[in-house]
Amino acid sequence: MKRLLGLILSCSLMLSLTGCSTGSGEYDSKIYYVNTDKTSITAVDYDIQATDTEHQISEVIDMLGKDTGEIDYITTIPSGLELKRWELNDGTLELYFVGDYDSLDVYTEVLVRAAIVKSLVQIKKVKSVFFYVNNAPLTDSSGEAVGAMTADTFIDDFGQETDSLLSTSLTLYFASADGMSVVAENRQVYYSRNVSIEKLVMEQLLKGPDDSRLLPALPAGTKLNSISVSDDGVCIANFDATLETAITGVTENVTLYSIVNSLTELDSIKQVQILVNGETPHLSNVEVDLSNAVPRNDSIINFTSLEEEETYLEEDEYLPEDEESLEENTTQE
Repeated sequence: MKRLLGLILSCSLMLSLTGCSTGSGEYDSKIYYVNTDKTSITAVDYDIQATDTEHQISEVIDMLGKDTGEIDYITTIPSGLELKRWELNDGTLELYFVGDYDSLDVYTEVLVRAAIVKSLVQIKKVKSVFFYVNNAPLTDSSGEAVGAMTADTFIDDFGQETDSLLSTSLTLYFASADGMSVVAENRQVYYSRNVSIEKLVMEQLLKGPDDSRLLPALPAGTKLNSISVSDDGVCIANFDATLETAITGVTENVTLYSIVNSLTELDSIKQVQILVNGETPHLSNVEVDLSNAVPRNDSIINFTSLEEEETYLEEDEYLPEDEESLEENTTQE
């Protein structure tokens, strides 16, 4: 897990956390929701109806998972993430989530976590909240458990973590629709100052393309064991054996240069040495010797496929009505 605490925009620390309350202050508690633009969280006045702790927890969790029906703020617990169970032990509420938690971007993740924690610690016997994801404790970018969280956790840490949160634009290469070439996709990402830029590139590449017209170039489930860059610009990327799995409809050359070309977009990297569990990978249908570092290959890049498709779509969209009729008549003839 590489998720961080972090997000304050131009407003003050407390306002960034709580957004604007929508009520009059006459209620005993609040439910915190994620703003629609995912820049902050909003506190909504709420009366907890249950009188015992167990049912109060269930009631608040239920509210956090409901569709708000509002324009300004959305459901706190997103689709794709399910709270399977919870346990209250000595004041610490343990929440057990299942689903694709890693798919949450860094801003959304921290807002979701802050909203859940701040909603639940209002219950008298809930002193802190601990997250489990797929039966493992939630961890930060360094692999350390995030641990028990309180409302003060977010007030104290948002500013500190914002200072270490960076933004960059990456050029990543994925497989073309026919699997014979690579196509560039630009992606704006946020990441921790503690995460190396080369690791960030590989993490994003392993997530696959955002554009539905492109294909993943790396086998599903591939893990990056380690990555480093030498002083002379050679990046050593060490994967697990999944990398050697064939992908239907995608050549091994495309897999290779998806990695190499994406990494060599970085100024600090000139060549890439690919390893599988520390050894030369078994990719038999590539055109280069993988026992050596591999340089960039621009000849495998398809510069036109997506641009041409967009041009065709634009031409179809703006085709004058009389020309459309003429084309239909010509086709019928």
